[in-house]
Amino acid sequence: RARWLTLQSYAADSTDKHGISEVQASRLGGVAVAVGVMVAMAFLLLNGHRGGNSNAPLGMYWPLWLGTFGCFFLGLLEDLRNGSLSPRARFVSKSVLLLVVFLLSPTLVPDSVGLTGVDWLLGFSWLALTITLFFSVGFINAVNTIDGANGLLSGIFTITCVIFSREIPGIAGYNIAIQSAFYGASLFLIFNVISGRLFLGDAGSYGIGAAMLLCGLVALSRDVVSLSFLAALYFYPCVDFVVSIGRRIRSGQSITAPDNDHLHNRVHTFYKRRFSSKNMANSATGLSIAGMSSGLVLCFYVYDTIPLDSHHWVFVFALQCAIYATVFVATGARNRMYTRLAEA
Repeated sequence: RARWLTLQSYAADSTDKHGISEVQASRLGGVAVAVGVMVAMAFLLLNGHRGGNSNAPLGMYWPLWLGTFGCFFLGLLEDLRNGSLSPRARFVSKSVLLLVVFLLSPTLVPDSVGLTGVDWLLGFSWLALTITLFFSVGFINAVNTIDGANGLLSGIFTITCVIFSREIPGIAGYNIAIQSAFYGASLFLIFNVISGRLFLGDAGSYGIGAAMLLCGLVALSRDVVSLSFLAALYFYPCVDFVVSIGRRIRSGQSITAPDNDHLHNRVHTFYKRRFSSKNMANSATGLSIAGMSSGLVLCFYVYDTIPLDSHHWVFVFALQCAIYATVFVATGARNRMYTRLAEA
């Protein structure tokens, strides 16, 4: 299925769109992931798996399905008809869709996150909804910016599925969906890293972004995790997105303008000089960044170093920031040095 998708002439990804991709690839990776998730879910259901409380209905969290697949189909429209939706239309569409989800499942809107000033603001329900909606749309947009490196987004999502499938076992439908997502994402991760011929596209990045967002909100609402844990787990898309916006504002550019100076762009330039294979350089970029961000959280989780509901994850977040800043500065300086040598 994945190989067939790579051979399609429609939904082809531009080789210079991400500033990383150097081979012609399909943008239908999101479709491949969705098919993998549905097949895995059908297999689990046919084998009698119900994911936790077997007496609870499978659709008890159906607004989460609405949000995830709504964002998926919004991205799919853009993949099949590139440029058919303006940035404003996409922003409004995602905002309305997530607003409906939050109105249907008001428990997803946090009323406290452990920060005194923020908790006071979240005490006003309308303000809590507005803040949650703003950051939710921003998060999905942030996730969409990291689709260029093989294994980066799918790696972060796979790690997310591993942790949440183990930590929230009591919700029927939700748990089985996360397990199915793990199988779909991990299979795509392997194919993507090896071949480099399939990108998630807007459908995949919007759908995965919505799934990660809603998983995090469910875990937060059930007091399974702290806000600092989510900040560490979702470190890379969030921090890199904020840094990118700050860079564009400082240079006088529109915040929606293209940006090919993300950390993954710099790291890719570094690896290009060390690997003769274009795909290997791309895959090394994605895997190394996923490893130094969400992979670091997975290591702490596996060794049970910090409870998931502890605010001590802020120290892991600080460590990630230090690693990010160090690599960002080092790769930028090295890339400029090689550029000067090449021009000389």
